[in-house]
Order: sequence, then structure tokens, then C-alpha cells
Amino acid sequence: MTRDVALRLPSGLTRRARAYLTAHAIRHETWSVEQHRRHWHRYDRPADAVEHLAAYHARWGGLELPPTPEYEGGPQVLDADEPSVADRLGPCFEAGNTRCSMAYGFMVDGAGRFGIVAEDNWVPLHGSVEGWVEAAALRHLADGLPAEVRIATGARIDGLPERYGLRPVPEVAGVADGWWRGKDSLLAIYRGEAQLFGNLQYQTAYLYLGIDDLTERLRLGID
Repeated sequence: MTRDVALRLPSGLTRRARAYLTAHAIRHETWSVEQHRRHWHRYDRPADAVEHLAAYHARWGGLELPPTPEYEGGPQVLDADEPSVADRLGPCFEAGNTRCSMAYGFMVDGAGRFGIVAEDNWVPLHGSVEGWVEAAALRHLADGLPAEVRIATGARIDGLPERYGLRPVPEVAGVADGWWRGKDSLLAIYRGEAQLFGNLQYQTAYLYLGIDDLTERLRLGID
């Protein structure tokens, strides 16, 4: 049984993400960075992968976020495991256990990108772990806003940002997934599973329309 410890928010997040973590996240007691280093060096794992894992663990280790609506909730706890060096990924490691039995897992690659992997297939969702957390915070906020919500799937999502004149939300560091905004609208696009499994019908978009005071709501992180 794990013991909860002080939340200890990572630096560099938006006010919105910090408010989300403060209200909804839990930090569990896990191995220390040095315990990780000793353990993985004992098993002769590549040194650069071990140090990459150690940096992640120092920042995120033990953090449990609420389940996200996509990707079967995301990792149960951000708790790094299995450092290695892989083709196309470089020094990488598993980002945390899944919440249920799934066809893929979560991984951080050598560039720090957060994504999903199944056997030899790898799809980066966000350019950083911070991007994943920021996207989770933004989805939580958006789902609570007084807005008209439209859902599109498959080929119908193509060109939506341009069609509505939206600009990217930079803090989510979107790669396969991303967020866009306008004056009173938000758009989330999820392409990760579609790219991983080669099926465009899996890609989904959520368009939130008619949001009053959107800029202030995004700044404060309140719905």
C-alpha cells in the first residue's frame, strides 16, 4: 500500500494546470531518484536512459492525476519504469502503469515527448510531459464550461482549426493531439489512437462554442 506525501507541484506550469493539480492530483510515496539509479544500473540498463528516467522521476514521480476522458484515463500514476534505448525513440522509459488492460502503454522518448506505444509503433501525443498535464487540465476546464459542444470523428475533423479560424494553445505542446482556441471557442483534437492503429475513424474532435470571458477563464483555470 502506498503512502500519500506532500503534493509538490512541478515548476513551469500555467496557473490553470497548477490549480487543476492542487484540486485533483495526489502525490504518492515512491522510490527516490537514487533508488531508481541503483536499481537500474544493477541491471545494466543504458546510463543515458537511466538519467532520463531519473530526471522525469524527480519532477513527476508518484503524481496521480484524475482519469482523462481519452486513452482509458491515461497512466494511473506517473511512475517511470523500464529505461531502455530504442530505435526511433532514443533513451526512453515507460511513463506509468495503465489503469486497465490495454493494447498500448505510455512512454516518454529521448526528446521528452509523451506518447503511446504498442510493440514497434510509437505515436507522440505531446511534445513534453508538461504538455500532457496541461492538456488534461484544459480538458477538465473545458468540460465544465457553459458551452455548446460539438463532436466530430474520422475525416470530418480535418481542417477544423482553419475552418473556425482558431490558433494553437501552445502550452499543450501538441503533436498527434492538440488544442486550439478562438475568441469564444476551444477545440480539442485527438489523433493518437488513430495513428497508432492506422484507423482514421478513431480520431475525435471536441468543439466548444459560445464561451463567455474565455481568455480570463483560461488564465484563472476556473469554469
